[in-house]
Amino acid sequence: MFYDLTRTLHPRIAVFPGDTPVTIQPTLRMRAGDSCNVTAITMSAHAGTHVDAPRHYSDDGAGIDAVPLDVLIGPARVVTLNVVGAITIADLQAALRDIERALRDAPRLLVHTHASDAADEAWDPAFAHFDAQAADWLGAHGLRLIGTDAPSVDPATSKDLPAHRAFLRHGVIIVENLCLRGVPDGEYELMALPLKIADNDAGPARVVLRR
Repeated sequence: MFYDLTRTLHPRIAVFPGDTPVTIQPTLRMRAGDSCNVTAITMSAHAGTHVDAPRHYSDDGAGIDAVPLDVLIGPARVVTLNVVGAITIADLQAALRDIERALRDAPRLLVHTHASDAADEAWDPAFAHFDAQAADWLGAHGLRLIGTDAPSVDPATSKDLPAHRAFLRHGVIIVENLCLRGVPDGEYELMALPLKIADNDAGPARVVLRR
């Protein structure tokens, strides 16, 4: 069974305030007498479901084209957290219980919050985000990839991105803007494949779970 966790890109999809919106413009149309249909797309690399590269928060970090496939594909665990505000170590301990076993069996974690219930067009700045200590704790226990249904692992108003930087210190790849609505908690095989854009800070991605 497959679950598609990808937000559908369209011109009304919400983006971070001030970021480039999605535009989809036909450049050739068969109905107009052209030989085929061709479309031009303009967008932020962080619009919709996407994978952050280390380059996003470090000039010296790897681009999205250099993120290893063995991080983006493999065993993952979905957990639901009914959290408003910061996700703490205590929240994660309650959800994962035996962190050593949980991340040994599935070193990729997808966190399902109330953000999955938001429409694609809705911008809600009150999304659940990660306390920097919680990000550091996950990284120290061997996490390889963190996925969130929120637009960011940090608060919408953050300027120094402490959770991003904590995950970076441990080499944890971040996937944002997932939609986990209707996905039961448990273990899956994750496939999170971003566009291979040279040296870029992120890549739009099709993200799928298989059970």
